[in-house]
Amino acid sequence: MPLLSKNIPELYQFNPKRLIIFLLFAFALVASWRLCGSQCCTFKHDHSLQISMWNRLDLSAFRFFNRWLLTREHHTFIARVFVALNSAVIGELITNITLILVTCVIFSSKNIFPNRPRSFKISVLLAMIIYGMLGQMLLSKLSRDYLCPKRPSPSVVFRFSTVNPEKQAISSTSETFSINRLFEEAKKRDLVKEIAHDSWPGEHAAVNLIWSLFLSSIIIRSSSALPRIKRLSMHSTVWLVSLLFSIARLVSGAHWFSDCFAGGLSEALVIVALGIYTPIFQFCVKLIHSLIDRSKSNGKKLL
Repeated sequence: MPLLSKNIPELYQFNPKRLIIFLLFAFALVASWRLCGSQCCTFKHDHSLQISMWNRLDLSAFRFFNRWLLTREHHTFIARVFVALNSAVIGELITNITLILVTCVIFSSKNIFPNRPRSFKISVLLAMIIYGMLGQMLLSKLSRDYLCPKRPSPSVVFRFSTVNPEKQAISSTSETFSINRLFEEAKKRDLVKEIAHDSWPGEHAAVNLIWSLFLSSIIIRSSSALPRIKRLSMHSTVWLVSLLFSIARLVSGAHWFSDCFAGGLSEALVIVALGIYTPIFQFCVKLIHSLIDRSKSNGKKLL
């Protein structure tokens, strides 16, 4: 089709310099974490943890969310929100529906992909899901197998649970606490995802960051047609949603900070950089769009 015969600037702009910068930054994140060696991977609770920068960041982030946030009585509502976001069914539904709704709202703007049909915007959304998920699963598999196959999550290391009082921290020196008496149905059915024996890398954080980086790149490349306030509001919404859903895994103890930042962000940078600075993502969009058009034409023939 003539509409998709040329390059689409919102999806693809050849820029080898930025591609290399993104890839080098992702490599630097993983390399800096890997320098911890088995110390970061096994995360034994001892004084030697203070040697590593990433271990210090992991412990500080974990204690902040699990001790400071969840032990304040007036923060009970916040605690309930994070328990819901970490539930196996409700949390996944909330996350996926929210990401899709925010994407649809942004794509509904007349300044985003102007003069493009609705089928094209649907193709972009589907390409983000398919390309992002396939890339994330591939990189997570490689990263887990070759960098850190068995990294216990904070909930395993410190033996605590956010919903089960009988699984609270057993040592006062661990300085961890739990969300007690919340969501009795979750406690009974054990539906809250908080225990992981292979927490590296943070897969949910990777998905959230892939989504936010793709949308941010589209917004930036449409910035000449977007009013400044609208552009800032779009960026703010995208990143607040992404950070909220990523932080939920830190609060529950399902992931360390480095799982999400060093692991998840590095994956997102590689996948998005390869998508927007090479023709890969644009090709996916064009392929999906052609399939949608073909199905429409076949449907008309049947009628």
